[in-house]
Amino acid sequence: MQKILVLGLLSLCSLEDVKYRRLTVIYILMFGIVGVILHMFAPVCSIYSILWGMLLGIVLILISIATRGSLGLGDGILLVVTGVYLGGYGNLQLFLYGLLLSALCSLGLLVLKRKKRKDEIAFVPFLLLSYFFLLFQGV
Repeated sequence: MQKILVLGLLSLCSLEDVKYRRLTVIYILMFGIVGVILHMFAPVCSIYSILWGMLLGIVLILISIATRGSLGLGDGILLVVTGVYLGGYGNLQLFLYGLLLSALCSLGLLVLKRKKRKDEIAFVPFLLLSYFFLLFQGV
């Protein structure tokens, strides 16, 4: 159930990130509330793992504030919520695989001269792709 919810959240946010270049926080927070409720009745990981998973998103929110939006605030909020579902290790894997995929794509776009160095790309679709990878990996 929780895997389907994360897949739905990342899919919804990916479409929104590509189309509008922003994320609607209310949807993300609703998924977060549902995740907390699900963990009360059917825990998948410990509360400590959940808190460590949420910490990654909090750090990204702080980086977004410090850099005045160079990193999207919505991406940090989204990673706080995925931390509720995936725990610390799973959320870190999701983020690092997404970072790797976005770096490879950015490099390709730069080489092909489709984007310039200062252009922005949507990050959430890479999180979705990395979640598919994690699902096939068995996390």
